Amino acid sequence: MTDFAINSAGPRTFFLSGELDMSTAPLMETAIAPALAMGGPVTLDLSDLAFIDSSGVGSIVRSLRALPSGCIVLHGVRSAAQRVIQIMGVDQASANLHVIPCAVPV
Repeated sequence: MTDFAINSAGPRTFFLSGELDMSTAPLMETAIAPALAMGGPVTLDLSDLAFIDSSGVGSIVRSLRALPSGCIVLHGVRSAAQRVIQIMGVDQASANLHVIPCAVPV
């Protein structure tokens, strides 16, 4: 099992750590589903995320599609995660997804 944790700070802010991949993406989707049902903005802080693959990005896209209104903010996106997001074109595909890079270089 891949190390993954998700903690919340209020009803619409979540801190992800570890690896978001095929085995952990369903955990994230389940954890944020109540926040999505309320509408956005929903913030996912990725600054402690060590790894994300296309399955993890796909789970964010599915979450975005489940959002009845508002947006999803990806905060603290590190360079490796940002590359996956850009390669998949997710950052350009929706006006309701906002990617904020991590201010601390890694």
